[in-house]
This record gives sequence, structure tokens and C-alpha cells, in this order.
Amino acid sequence: MKKIAALLFCAALLAVPVFAAEDSGSNAKEPGYSTSQLGQPPAQGISVTPGGIIKEANIQAEPVLKRIDINRIGSAPSYETFEGLRLAKYFTIAQRVEIFQQPRPIDAYVLDAKKIRYLHWNQPWNERADYRSQIKPIFTRAYGTEITMSDPKNKEGQIRYTHDYRDIYQNQFPIYRLNPQFPARIDIPYTINVNYKHEQWDQNEILFMHAKRIPGIEWTETLNFGYRYSTMNAKNDGSTNAYYEVRHTYFTYFSLAPSNRCEWFGQFEFFKSNRRKSTFTYNPDHYFYAAELRMKSRDLKTSVIPRISYSIDHYFPFKNKFSKYEIQFRIGHDFTPKLNAANTFKANFAFRDEPDNTAPSYTFYNPIHDMAGWVGNEFRMQYNFYDRLWFQGGLDYAAGTNMSDFDNVGILAGLEYYSPGLIRVDVGYQGTDYYNIAKDGIGKWLSSVYFKCYFFM
Repeated sequence: MKKIAALLFCAALLAVPVFAAEDSGSNAKEPGYSTSQLGQPPAQGISVTPGGIIKEANIQAEPVLKRIDINRIGSAPSYETFEGLRLAKYFTIAQRVEIFQQPRPIDAYVLDAKKIRYLHWNQPWNERADYRSQIKPIFTRAYGTEITMSDPKNKEGQIRYTHDYRDIYQNQFPIYRLNPQFPARIDIPYTINVNYKHEQWDQNEILFMHAKRIPGIEWTETLNFGYRYSTMNAKNDGSTNAYYEVRHTYFTYFSLAPSNRCEWFGQFEFFKSNRRKSTFTYNPDHYFYAAELRMKSRDLKTSVIPRISYSIDHYFPFKNKFSKYEIQFRIGHDFTPKLNAANTFKANFAFRDEPDNTAPSYTFYNPIHDMAGWVGNEFRMQYNFYDRLWFQGGLDYAAGTNMSDFDNVGILAGLEYYSPGLIRVDVGYQGTDYYNIAKDGIGKWLSSVYFKCYFFM
């Protein structure tokens, strides 16, 4: 029934005249703003001559797969994809640096609060002060290098290698803020775990990309599949591993576009983990599925994108599972060549099923079955006020469906400099007010900042 309902929903959207795809054989020029009018001037191709001279020329973006990026505002839901700086005939290179903070979604806070209640059984953890102590942002430093191999005369197929390194802080806070009691006794005080706050991820990825126009029907198809090898490390102290994990990830992205106004997108990901050293031994396997329908109006000024995704984790050798459903509905619009906006409605539902749980006694089984859900809305706008410099603003709202303590409203303000194919820089601030856990009438305010820089991407 779910599959039939999803198909009927997509068919209904396509039936709306303003979003209906035109005959792929039509040669009529469609109205609307050009990419240069929307603040995306023709991409710059860069190459280095044998004499060391950097040459620059206008090029066309290759039809490789595009991904949704909430930072891309307006009718276009994603940034163009570029091959990088060509250093040799068949090789290009691109680089990125990302330093950012981000609040957790409501479902993570709710599940953390519930887990703390039974993990640290003699802590009440039902006061506003307790919930306020959970509000800390995840801080990430990430560095990535991409090397792409392609034939400059035939870019139907490409191979891309990516190296990604990142430091992640407070990703496990506050569940393991206190060390467990052995045995669990009310007269034994908890000790503070002050070290388990830092994770180090080192990832190597190989991606095979293919994109072409299908002869006869002139549809555009893209098919990307890849493999990622990750080592992930977190320590309780200088010598004791909270965990050391080796992860093998296999993933694929695919899309089919009958025209430039309609595209079907699908995504699948699977990873298998082996925690070779761990305070709590388990080996999680992860499955992720996602589907989108990307549509544009006839004048190309409005886009509508419904999206649904599902993931499930199996924590071997136990029977414990964690699953999550996410639904998004995005509408983007270009009001003028300089003013764009996008609105995204979200609904998330997470389920934790732990029949093998033994906490807090770590002797007898204590099965746990709980869930957390929330709905929210994200509004983004941007204005091109000078050359390629854009101002960005946003307003967010999120509310829990089964626990309201972490309901919040947020604001965002930032700047973006975007020169397609050369450089993109995003810098900004996000503030989130958790008004239901206020103290003396003042809510819990969480400040977070971000800086992201992409070269030749």
C-alpha cells in the first residue's frame, strides 16, 4: 500500500499542468532566467600549460549527478558539478575545507534523554536543567581532496578519488557524560567521563560516474556507484579506546531526466562496520534508501521536490536495531535574477529497538523500545547585492511529536561568494532557541557558526 500511495502521489504531481514535462522532442526555447542571470555565470575552465601558465576559458558543466544541498536556494535545488582544476591531460584536482557547528535534530535529543534515564538509573533526568545540559553543538573540521580521471574529449565516464579527514567533537555527548556504575547501586556515585568527546575519521573513496543522453528518446541518465573505506577512532583517554572502527561503505546514486524540468532520483547506501577495539562491542550494519522527484515549472522559476528516505541499523552480534523515516517537501522560487527563496517542510521519525539491552545492571536483560519524532519547516532566502556576493537568511521551526521539551525556533544569516567552477565560500551564523526549557523566562540559546570553502568544485 505504501508503494502504491507513493506512485499515486508522484503521478498526481506530474498531472498538474504547471509541472508537467513537455515533449522531449520539442525544440521550443523555454522562458525563464538564464543561469548567468541567476548569479551563476558560465563556468570557468582552468588548465595549466607545460610552461606553468594558468589559462582560463568558458566551459559547459558536465552532466554528472547533482545532489540536493540546502544551501542552494531558489529554483535550482543543487549546485552544478565541475571536474576540477586540470593539472594533466587526464587528471583534475579539487579541494574543500569545512569548519562548522550544528545542533542535533530533536529526535536525537529525545532519544538521548530517554536513554540517560535508564543508563544512569538513579539520575532523575526530567528537569529543565537536565535538558538544558544536553544542548551542545556537534563541532566538525573536515578536509577533502578530489582527484578525477577523465578524457577531456569524452566525459561520458569519469573516475573520482576522494580523501576525506575530519575531527568531530561532542558527537556522543551527553549519553556517555558519566561513566557507568559496576554494579549499579544508589550509594555509589557516578564519575565524570571527561575524555570521550573527540572522534577522528579518515576516509578514502573511489567513485565511478557515468552520464549520457539516451539516443532516440533524448533522456539524460546518470549512474554513479562507489566504495568508501573508513577508519574511525575515539578514545576515552590517551590509551583506552572508546572505539576503533573499520567501515566498508558501498553506495550508488542514479537519476533519469526526461527533460530539464523533470528528474527522478534514487539513492542506496550500505556499510558494514567492524569495531575491533571498543568499550561496548558491537558491529553495526547500515542500510539507507532515498527517492526524489525533482520538477520545475514551465518558466523554470519554481521547483517542487518531494523526497522520502528510510534507514535501518543492525547492531550485530545483538538483535538491537535503529530505524529512521524522513520526509521532505521542498519548494524553491526565483523572484528576480537577484532574489531567490526556498521552503522545506520536514518530518522525521526514529525508532530504537533494543531487546538485548542489559543497562543499567549489565547483568539482566532490560529490553528498550522507544521512538522520537518531530516535524519542522526551514525557510531560506538569498539576495545578490554585489557582484558574486550573496546575502543569505533563514528562519527554522521544529516541534517534537511525542516530547515537546526540545521544540525550537532558529535564525540563520550568512554570506556566500560563488564563482562556478572556481570557488565557493559560505560563512555564517545560526542561533537556535529551545524555548520550552527556559530558565527565568529565558530560553536555552544555542549559537553555532560555519565556514565552508570549495575550490574547483
